[in-house]
Amino acid sequence: MSIEIKIKQSEIEQALTQMKSSSEALASSLPSSIGSGNRLDVVNKLNEINRTLEQLTENYKALLLHNEQMTRQSVQQMVEKDQQLSTNMQLR
Repeated sequence: MSIEIKIKQSEIEQALTQMKSSSEALASSLPSSIGSGNRLDVVNKLNEINRTLEQLTENYKALLLHNEQMTRQSVQQMVEKDQQLSTNMQLR
């Protein structure tokens, strides 16, 4: 029984490029400060939530970009190993 892993590098690259551009375009559109000068607890809490969501969005964006880069490296390593194995098999 033969198990073969086929890597379609062009399709992977296209998907990763789309993922990267989508990740880079990800931006929070929440106001950083509402009710300027207002001392109501609700306004303060809402501003705090908005800041937390903005930070969470930035962390998520960084994680997506890191995953994209690591996936790109992994695919490249798999392609290189496949080429090495192919060369070794041809030399025998």
